[in-house]
Amino acid sequence: MKKWVWAFAVLAMGVGVARADIIHATWGGGGAAVLRDHFQAPFTQRTGIAARMAEVPNTAGLVRSPTAAQYNVVEVTYFEAIGLAKSSLLETFDDREIPGIANLPRELVVRNAQGRIVGLSTHFAYYAIAFNTTLAKASDFQSWNDLADPRWKGKLAVTRPIYATSYDLTIMAHANGGSASNVEPGIPPLRAIFGNALTTYTSLAHMNTLLARGEVTAVPFYSTRVWNLRREGQMTIDMVIPREGALMLPYVVVVPRGSANRAQTLAYLNALIDAEAQTRMSAQNGSIPSNNMAVLPPEVERSLGMTRADLMQRMYIPDWNVVVSNYEDRLNQVEQIAAGARR
Repeated sequence: MKKWVWAFAVLAMGVGVARADIIHATWGGGGAAVLRDHFQAPFTQRTGIAARMAEVPNTAGLVRSPTAAQYNVVEVTYFEAIGLAKSSLLETFDDREIPGIANLPRELVVRNAQGRIVGLSTHFAYYAIAFNTTLAKASDFQSWNDLADPRWKGKLAVTRPIYATSYDLTIMAHANGGSASNVEPGIPPLRAIFGNALTTYTSLAHMNTLLARGEVTAVPFYSTRVWNLRREGQMTIDMVIPREGALMLPYVVVVPRGSANRAQTLAYLNALIDAEAQTRMSAQNGSIPSNNMAVLPPEVERSLGMTRADLMQRMYIPDWNVVVSNYEDRLNQVEQIAAGARR
């Protein structure tokens, strides 16, 4: 067992509330089950600190709610973590309390304006192009701009503007010479992609069905969803990273302000960013470990066709602070694009 795990466990027991539950809130579904079975169970066995999952539909909304302090750890997207930090809704930590951050890329640690830690990336997925292999091939999508080709009219799906603003617009800007600060180059191709879309998917399950049934040919989608679909036997679904790269989507754990059981929570956070734990969970859900010392499980590496180091070379990591700061104005633009495509 890692020495710091024992140290924090002993500290937790010393404050007289060692059996208090650590409540970890995340989205419902397979991700929660993986955490429960492959992280929390061994964590509790090693440390004696009880932990359980809470499945909720909107994790960032939970942190903003009056009851947020009843949760110890909440999983959110990276850009949501930045927004929450700006609103002073999160507990903060000193680097010495979380020694494992030495093995995290600097850009995957969320800090507040004072430089204190407010969020830690436990893993990441990436946003690339998923397609049905009976209707298209990887070479059809060598560039993000290929999605704007008129031949895909009525054959694509797109996500809702609340997500397309942060994800699709950002990667399309990058693919056309722009950046997180300058998204104007991404507007025309994004408009063309919405124009090619048959539908806007309303949930991940909805999108899974559209792809599996061949109702749409391709969609900008999440790597972990494709990995899990293929693991479940949907071998007609695959994913390609265009030459401009994939959008890295880090997932971050935060602690709501006022949350109790700080010592146990610190033990839990340090365990979440441990390389061994991240590798173990990667084998179950296809997520990519954020810890630089972690290695991809063989089955994940085979499915990707590359090592973690090779994959990192193909990731585009935008300045999420800029994305968050400009979100409302850009959302209005994307909503207008979506509305125009529906006419």
